[in-house]
Amino acid sequence: MSSDVVKRKVLGDERQKAIKASGDGLLGARTDIERQNTNFVMDNQAQSSMLIQEQDETLDELGEAVTRVGELAEHIGEEIGHQNRMLDDLDQDMTNAEEELGLVMGKMAKFMGTKDRWQLRTILILTLIMIVLLFLVIYS
Repeated sequence: MSSDVVKRKVLGDERQKAIKASGDGLLGARTDIERQNTNFVMDNQAQSSMLIQEQDETLDELGEAVTRVGELAEHIGEEIGHQNRMLDDLDQDMTNAEEELGLVMGKMAKFMGTKDRWQLRTILILTLIMIVLLFLVIYS
């Protein structure tokens, strides 16, 4: 109902409906003033009916938009729940890895006779470098 042509057509249709509903279209008007008043009332009824139709269409569009937003919110909620479960699993895996690394470092410290973590890390890194160099020598 955006163009003026459509609005005029709808107004005319609504006016014709009001005329048919009244029977003779004059609603018992006998003088020119009564006829003008009757026409004014019928035009206002037609405009009111048209405005109600426009509001109904707008409310229908708004209802559809609200439904779409609700569906999007539901999908977003599901995705957030899935990601929360993934983060919880990652947190648990990190906790387990930290505990295992602490145990390994403790056993290495006991084995090496030192509790200095930097010294143990240096030994571990040098051991890994030695293993990589050994593989390079063997496969070259």
